[in-house]
Formats: sequence, structure tokens, C-alpha cells
Amino acid sequence: MALVNHAKKEINAKIVYYGPAGCGKKTVLNYIYSRIKPSLRGDFKSVPAGADNLLHFDFSPFETPLPNGYRLRLHLYALTGKVTNPATWKMTLKGTDGIIILINPSDEHAAETRESVALLRDYLSMYGLGLHETPAVLQLNNFAPEVQPDTAAKIAAELDLAMLTSCSSNAANGEGILEALTVLSRQLLDRTKMEIESSEADAHTASSPRGDSVEERDQADISAGSRYNPPQVTVLSQEVVSDGSTIRIPLEITQGGIPRRVVVTVNVAVE
Repeated sequence: MALVNHAKKEINAKIVYYGPAGCGKKTVLNYIYSRIKPSLRGDFKSVPAGADNLLHFDFSPFETPLPNGYRLRLHLYALTGKVTNPATWKMTLKGTDGIIILINPSDEHAAETRESVALLRDYLSMYGLGLHETPAVLQLNNFAPEVQPDTAAKIAAELDLAMLTSCSSNAANGEGILEALTVLSRQLLDRTKMEIESSEADAHTASSPRGDSVEERDQADISAGSRYNPPQVTVLSQEVVSDGSTIRIPLEITQGGIPRRVVVTVNVAVE
């Protein structure tokens, strides 16, 4: 989840632009940076990451606070070029709150796109995450005219990403780049708002008068009609993916009325 400082009313969210070499990650980040008022953005940094190159900058998309008084700051990351060390992607994705999967939709890039998305799933699974429960957008970035909706839907289905919002962008003129980021930002705000409301409710409960002893506390709970509700675990069988000897099983875990998703990856060894 986004890092929320309730005392300062600050929300910091990490967004990673992920994709294979040549998909336009550097072009996209440069365009976004150029469209932000200097007073709202930090420095654009290019940091060596082993043999690879990490781009990063942060900015606030709003000059005024959000309706609840919180201020949002987005931290954008991307690795450029052909990443030689998979561990660099793993570290870049650590703690991410949202992902924009950037691909070139042309047919000649189809094979490397499929490989890139498969690797992304593996990287996320190491953190107990999956694309079904992580805020993400599929951005089809090209230097040609806009990709047609039916083509975008077909590509998303082939990548098993039909559950994601698809956006089309043109790297040559910047069309659609900010729109894709806006879609993901709204997803992050919706999730963060729910988490803030939940944490504030927990804080209110913790500050309510309680008995000093275990017996008094239990009696207060009974009087208030509260009880412990164990988490409910549901297997999303319609979303189970089998890829050779690897099976990905999406689970939805609900507790306190808040659903969360995790993906269990099972490697089946055939002897």
C-alpha cells in the first residue's frame, strides 16, 4: 500500500513503468516530467543500477490538498534499455504501489512482450503479489497512429491482462501518456482512501474506553456486540493460470470487510 503519514497527512505512492527494451519508458518519463510545473516536481535522476540505468523523479499532481486534507506525491521509476540483471527489476519493483506495463503493440515485438510480462509475474510472485490485486494499467505505446480498441483488447487477452485497463499512447507526440498515468493514479487514490478510512476506524476503536483487565475488556466487547471474525479465503478458480509446470492460483482474502488478493505460485515437478 502507499506510504501514508497520518500526522503530516501525506500520501507517497511508488509507480513503476515496466516493459522490455525499446518500449519507450525513457521517452514517456521525459514527457511526463516536461509537463509538470517545476514547483511541483523533484529532480529527474538517472542512477546507475549495476550494469543498468534507473530513472526516477517524484512530483505532486495537485497544487491543493485532496478533499480529506491529504497531499499526494507520486514517485515514478523505470529501468531503461535491455536490463541485464533480473535482480535489478526485482529490487525496482519492491514496494511498488502501482505498475504501468508499457509495451510496443507491433507484431514484431510480440515475443519479447510475452516474455517480459511472464517475468513480471515471476518478480511480483516473489513478494506474494500478482497482477490481479496490484493496481496496474496496460499502456500500448507506439510511434504510429493510435491502436484501435479491438486490437488493444486482443493484445490484452493474449497476455492474460484483460482484467487491466488498457490505454493507447503515441511516443512521437505524447498523446495518451498522461491519460494512462491518470487512470493508475485514480486506482491508487481509491485504494488508499479505503485503507485510510480503515486505519482511522481502527484508531478510533483503539482509543475507545476499554476495561483495564482482560475480563473487563471482553465484557466491553460483548456489550458492544463485537466478535472476532476470521478471514475468509476464496479461490478465484476462474482466474487460475497454468503455464507448463507452473500454476498460479489467485486467492481473495477478506477480513474486516476489506478484500485483498494474493497469488500462490505452485511449481509442479514431473518425474
